[in-house]
Amino acid sequence: MSKLRKSSKQKLYAGCIGAGIVSIIFVGYLIVNTHQMNEVRKQAEVDAELKWKVYEQEQRTAKKGWAVIRDISPGEQITANDLKGVTVPGSQAPANLVTDKNEASGTTAKIELKKGSVLTSAMVTVDEPASKDLRNRELKVVVLPSSLKQGDEVDIRIQFPTGQDYILLSKKKISRLEGPVVWVTMNEQEILSFSSAIVDAYLHKASIYALTYVDPEFQPKAIPTYPPNAQVLALMNSDPNVLRVAEQRLSKQLRDSLENAINSLNNVISTPIERSLSEEITAQHTDTTARDASDGSKGMGNGYGIGQDHKEQAEILTQGGSSDPYAK
Repeated sequence: MSKLRKSSKQKLYAGCIGAGIVSIIFVGYLIVNTHQMNEVRKQAEVDAELKWKVYEQEQRTAKKGWAVIRDISPGEQITANDLKGVTVPGSQAPANLVTDKNEASGTTAKIELKKGSVLTSAMVTVDEPASKDLRNRELKVVVLPSSLKQGDEVDIRIQFPTGQDYILLSKKKISRLEGPVVWVTMNEQEILSFSSAIVDAYLHKASIYALTYVDPEFQPKAIPTYPPNAQVLALMNSDPNVLRVAEQRLSKQLRDSLENAINSLNNVISTPIERSLSEEITAQHTDTTARDASDGSKGMGNGYGIGQDHKEQAEILTQGGSSDPYAK
């Protein structure tokens, strides 16, 4: 009986020791975990305080901007109904942010604007009101780029035989294009300057031509450099018909140049074909002549001169009768 009691006591002691060890481990875990939680909480408080300070700083430096509420295509006008006010943090606000709604309303988009895009001055252009003296002018005397399209923006220049080159009209939009004729808008000063240039070109064999802009949305307007000739203006005042005559002559010169270019192109295309056909026909007639000569020597008779006829035809095709410029 005493042995059982002793054994029970030992088990009880062992259980108490085990429970104590487990309790110590658990208490240690709680202490460590509580310490870690306190550290995480302190770090979170520091981060939150830092974020709040940044937020307050951004709010103090924030700017009011305007964003579009729909997709807008390049060249489309932006109305007041297309805009909504947004707050842009100071650290993210560009220097050219559009902050005034009146400044954004009525402008034209330079690039494609997606819904929610915040406007900057580089994205839009202000349409200047039409002046009282603005007119549509038909131009027939300008040498145009082959790739020109309606809506392109160009500089119209004048080049003299001496190599001097001046800008007549700057960043003009091609409102209409029909073959070698274009229409642009000009004010009174530009009309007079261009008229002077037409007479100048007529008198001094100059050339008036157009150059397109590489990136008209972002490239600024060039400054006209052509100085109207006082003598030309005096001649125009003394003889009002000189402008009409000069324009007609320059227009005719452009048309003649165009037709010459077309004829030259046609010659380049047709000449190799004519040459190959001529060579092929000559070869055929040479073979026929050889066969006829052989047959004639065998008794077909020589009264008709068949071989001689073929030879003469071949000579005509390859000499005087051919349009081939390469023929000898």
